[in-house]
Amino acid sequence: MVILTIRVLGAGATHIVGGEIFYTYLGNNQYRITLKVFRDCGPTNTLGTGFDDNARVAIYNNANLFTPVTVENFALGNATVSYVPVQLANPCFVLPPDVCVQEAIYTKVVTLPPNQHGYTITYQRCCRNPSIVNLVQPQNQGATFTTTIPGTDVLPEGNNSAARFTHLPPVALCRDAEFFFNHGATDPDGDSLVYHLCSPMLGGTQADPAPQVPTAPPYPSVAWASGFSAEYPIESDPAFTIDPVTGMMSGTATELGQYVIGVCVSEYRNGVLINTTNRDFQFNVTICDPNIIAAGPGDFEFCVGETVQFTNNSINGTYYNWDFGVEGIDTDTSTQFSPSYTYTQSGVYTVRLIVNQGWPCADTAYSTVTSLSLISPTIVVNDYKCMNGEDYYDIGSTVAPGLTPTYSWDFGPGAVPQFSNVAQPGWVKMNSESAAMNILLTVDANNGCPETVAHTIENPPDVQAGIVPQDSFCDGYLYSFQSIPTPAQTYKWDFGIPGDDDVSGQPNPTFLFPDTGRYQVTLIVSAPFTCPDTATMEFAIYGHLNPYFPEQAPQCFDSNSFNFQALGATTSNASYTWDFGPAANVPVSHQQNPQSIVFNEPGYHTVTLRIQENGCDRTYQDVIWVPKNMIADFQIEEAEGCPELTVSFVANVQSDTPLSYHWDLGDGTTSSFASFLHTYEHSGNYDVSVTVSTTTGCVETLTKVFPNVVKVHPVPVARFVIDPQQVDIQNSFVSVRDSSIGASYVYYTLSDGSSYGVRDFTHIWQTAGYHYITQHVLNEFGCKDEITGQVAVGGYSIYVPNTFSPNSDGINDVWKPVTSGMKEYHIQIYNRWGEKIFESYDTEEPWTGDYRDGDYYVPNGVYQYVIHFRDMLDQPYEIQGHITLFR
Repeated sequence: MVILTIRVLGAGATHIVGGEIFYTYLGNNQYRITLKVFRDCGPTNTLGTGFDDNARVAIYNNANLFTPVTVENFALGNATVSYVPVQLANPCFVLPPDVCVQEAIYTKVVTLPPNQHGYTITYQRCCRNPSIVNLVQPQNQGATFTTTIPGTDVLPEGNNSAARFTHLPPVALCRDAEFFFNHGATDPDGDSLVYHLCSPMLGGTQADPAPQVPTAPPYPSVAWASGFSAEYPIESDPAFTIDPVTGMMSGTATELGQYVIGVCVSEYRNGVLINTTNRDFQFNVTICDPNIIAAGPGDFEFCVGETVQFTNNSINGTYYNWDFGVEGIDTDTSTQFSPSYTYTQSGVYTVRLIVNQGWPCADTAYSTVTSLSLISPTIVVNDYKCMNGEDYYDIGSTVAPGLTPTYSWDFGPGAVPQFSNVAQPGWVKMNSESAAMNILLTVDANNGCPETVAHTIENPPDVQAGIVPQDSFCDGYLYSFQSIPTPAQTYKWDFGIPGDDDVSGQPNPTFLFPDTGRYQVTLIVSAPFTCPDTATMEFAIYGHLNPYFPEQAPQCFDSNSFNFQALGATTSNASYTWDFGPAANVPVSHQQNPQSIVFNEPGYHTVTLRIQENGCDRTYQDVIWVPKNMIADFQIEEAEGCPELTVSFVANVQSDTPLSYHWDLGDGTTSSFASFLHTYEHSGNYDVSVTVSTTTGCVETLTKVFPNVVKVHPVPVARFVIDPQQVDIQNSFVSVRDSSIGASYVYYTLSDGSSYGVRDFTHIWQTAGYHYITQHVLNEFGCKDEITGQVAVGGYSIYVPNTFSPNSDGINDVWKPVTSGMKEYHIQIYNRWGEKIFESYDTEEPWTGDYRDGDYYVPNGVYQYVIHFRDMLDQPYEIQGHITLFR
């Protein structure tokens, strides 16, 4: 048993109104228990009176107190006590001020190990208000709040947290007013929840209002008064109901009084009921004030564009809908109690306020507001001009049509004039010492909305014309001018040539002069709202000095000789300086076109040309390439032998530029590789030639011929005659006669291991089958040939004994045919009844007289054998006979 001690109610005039209990699993078999207790406030409606300091909560295992844990004075500490908000879902009524309920919340963490039947957590307290209508002697009936931790027989995985109601129920209802409230709960485990009206449960008595040990389950229901039940707990039409899915309760109470109502929420996991938590609560049905009065702010005026704060003078309202009367839009509304709105157009507007729109108690109020027209003055700068180096502006104004306003201008200190009272002041001189002219205009149309506008005329910095001095004299008649940076927006260049075609409006123009000479160039720059400025500078124009000489093609070192030509001068007064470097036969020359320049070293040589003209001095450089001549060395190795003769060809050529090769190998084949191998397949003498050439740099061609460099000797032809080529093993004599061509030496090898070193011979074969004779020939150059011939030796020999005595005396103990010349062999032995008693495919396997792999031996008698075989030439044969076995 676990007893949680919670002192809830004192003995004063307050009574229990209701309550609920639930738990939260914290892990490690620990649960936090939460108890909520409600009571009325008492005569003084003071907070924090009437609740006990401690509560007694019992925890049962099945119907037994949970043991061995016993907790005395289970103090949850000072309870958190607060007022329960007195709210109505129906905005048409106002509760009387004397309805008051308080709530106390207690919590405690306990350890409860899992068991089969789980735990029941219970709190009991008495007593209820004697004025409760739907119970019999309610002052004698207390309340039980209970919830269950499921056991492992219901929830094997355990670890459940109970559902808990989300919202506090309203403490009062209005008679004849539609009521609706959401009793919905949440579940930390995400279990499915089902709601229903249930009967509150008894607990505690007047004699024992706060039981030290709450009683064990099950718990009886309260005693309902006549006509009331869990399903009909309150006089109502329509009757109170609760949605089983959402927990939404609705109905309309029809009689005054206090009523007790029970709501239960059940948890289902995977379709199994695991817990039910009850809520017990007292509703107070009272007479509510239905008077709703809508009152707007009244009629008033304001200037257009002003943000207007509206005053709400309504009484007993809950919901507010404002419409500010602007036609053609749907955004001129608000649901705030006291909203604000900005009118962007002048006019008269009807403002409507609806209080509690859509409810039977709705009321409407109207106000008329006037948005006065604005003068909307503007300052207009019509024009600018520079007079005698001073800045002048043409100033004017505009206002809304239909008005006759008065004007007051202030153009700032230093302006001429500084003040004016006309609509269009005209030309005003700016204070040139100021960076800006600040203009103020005040216009009054006598409508209560005077307006002042300001305008600033920036005084831009003065522009200053400037030309970048000439720094290039030898670039020809086309010259690129640059202006010195200035805040100018327009440019006007005059390049000093009579006529109107020598002008430009670009900041940095390029101009092509018609001839050499000296020209006076003028630049005028200007910008808005400032006076223009002028600059003048003289420029000297000469021709374009661009020294260069034509590109020289590479020349071979052994025969190089270059002719040069200087180009790029514009007059005959130009002077020339050539620098060919120390490797040239003429290192330095002052001729315009020096000839026959020879370089004494191969490689790359830098040539510099310098031209001086009209005070200009420019240089041009280029690189001349003098590549080396080719150096060639050719090698042909292993150039004599028998076919197939493989010869190595190597070309060692040195050159500064890529080379191409062409080899003619004399046998109809060619090659383009520098080094390679080639095989000559036929005898003969062959001439070889090679050509090496370059197409760039030092262009040369070199050809070399090697006559009869490759000698391929003739090959002898092996050939002989076998007579005859097919014989019988009984007469296996053959004759071999040489018929080779060009052979100096002849010898033979035979497949039976024999050999002969003479041209002609005879041979006798000892075994049947196919035999081979190979002739090898060699000529005086060491060239070889060979050929192989075949001899077919047919026939066979076999000796079959007709008797044997397997008696283990060492004499004639086994029976086996003696064979030769056989390719395939199969022997079977039968008794006189035709039963096969021995079989073999091996000519060397004997019969010992056994039967069935030696299980026993046959008796003396006569046995028949059948031998099938093929000779070495694949001819089939069959032999039959009898064997006499005796021991």
